[in-house]
Amino acid sequence: MLSRALAIFLILAFTSCLDNKDYTLDSLTVTPSIAFPLAFGDISVLDLVSNKDSTYLKVYPDGLLYFSYSQTLPSQDIRSLFSIPNNAPAPTKFPLASGTYPATTVDSPTVTISQTLDLNLTPEQLSEVLLKAGTLSYTIGFTPQTNPANGLPFDLLVTFTDIINKTTLAPLVFNVSTVGTGTKPLQNYIINLNKNKFAVKLDMVLKKRTNSVFVSPNTTLNVQMAFNGMDFTYIKGFLGDQTATLPAQTIDLSVFSSSLKKSKISFVQPIIKMDVRNDYGVPCEVNFQKLEARKTGATLPILTSPANPVALNFPTSFGTSANTSLNITNAVQVLDFSPTQLAYSATARINKGLSSGANFLSDTSQLKVTMTADVPLYGQASGITLADTLKVDLGSISQSSVITSSLKIKTTNQLPLDANIQLYLLDKNYVVLDSIFTSNQTYLVKASSVTTAGDLLTAGTSDLKLDLSTDKINKLFSSSYILVRSKLNTTKDANGTLLNVKFKTAYKLKINVGLLAKMSIKS
Repeated sequence: MLSRALAIFLILAFTSCLDNKDYTLDSLTVTPSIAFPLAFGDISVLDLVSNKDSTYLKVYPDGLLYFSYSQTLPSQDIRSLFSIPNNAPAPTKFPLASGTYPATTVDSPTVTISQTLDLNLTPEQLSEVLLKAGTLSYTIGFTPQTNPANGLPFDLLVTFTDIINKTTLAPLVFNVSTVGTGTKPLQNYIINLNKNKFAVKLDMVLKKRTNSVFVSPNTTLNVQMAFNGMDFTYIKGFLGDQTATLPAQTIDLSVFSSSLKKSKISFVQPIIKMDVRNDYGVPCEVNFQKLEARKTGATLPILTSPANPVALNFPTSFGTSANTSLNITNAVQVLDFSPTQLAYSATARINKGLSSGANFLSDTSQLKVTMTADVPLYGQASGITLADTLKVDLGSISQSSVITSSLKIKTTNQLPLDANIQLYLLDKNYVVLDSIFTSNQTYLVKASSVTTAGDLLTAGTSDLKLDLSTDKINKLFSSSYILVRSKLNTTKDANGTLLNVKFKTAYKLKINVGLLAKMSIKS
């Protein structure tokens, strides 16, 4: 439509100056130069970052962009060191004198047996336990069982002065007056202990009876108790010198496996740190068996301050936590290594070298390690590669009407990035037919200049015209796609040395690309 309108305009312009009596115009050929826009717009750093990495991109108050990776790795492995085993202490026996017990209207004097029970824990020496689960079971019977003393009425009072109700603070007390079995729930009871030991008192009374009862020699009233399924809400006391293995953990740094893959990077002022939140009220030392940066085929040790092993701060009262921060002293070297992962495995040792102490922990206590990596986009880089495939759309341009053509590229670049760009022509099967530019034509985008602090000084500008050969034009018209491949590096000084530069959210690359074609139009 454009070529026809142009032709009609030219025809009218020429014919208005001619005398039709003297001339007859059968046709007219014109060769105008026409610019066709191919691409234009603004590009920011966000456009250079993959969708996966953009979720980690943040902005400092001064506009400087940075990648922030953070992962909290909770662990209850110290908690798993502690469990209360099922416990069945030796039976308590009340010996009965042999002979015939006549009928009586009064109870016999009370016989009391006091005992000390033991939770049988090691190396813990507990002073207090709040139970959230557990059962006390008991069995009462006579030995021998066939003895007529089974008909001897009795009353047994069991008193645990060291086991008290959490709410009422009343001790656990119950009566038993028949042979057989029974249970008492221990949920929400506190056991006060002296190095895992606690007291029980059993009071036995022979009750008044209307009949005489014969008791054979060696007869005893037996009381068998057992503690089963005990689990705690918290424990207090000395928890022993013990070691727990923490599971191996990793944090992925996706920027080095996608946007900056195969690039040579050097960052200024990166931050890598580990913050450990400790809920355990016990001295604890973490020893990292492995703390390293990883990428395919290589690892790099990560060094901490304080140095490994690390003594953790710990809380002194329930409901609080203590934090310990570990700075990575070789953070620059770690990120220059371009790792895809940060990884660690460690052990946690409590009460190292101690034989006593006032420790505590709850069933929800954790050792939480938060690993953080903040990577400011401040530094230097080379070899950053980007690629994209675009569909060729030359509109209604007829190849036969194109005499010569060239690409017109104009840029204003605030980004501190030079760009060498090559365009590859692809057929419908994405097979490469040819490249557009010669080796000395690919430097298309000039980086901005920067201050000594790496901030934008002046935008880089370029205004280029690159001629296309007839062969390139022919292949352009037979192409279905264009593969755009660019190789970027940060700003260099006059000697070609890379400078440390900053990428801020406001920086833009404005680009206009057009096809300037000399057309042959015949009408």
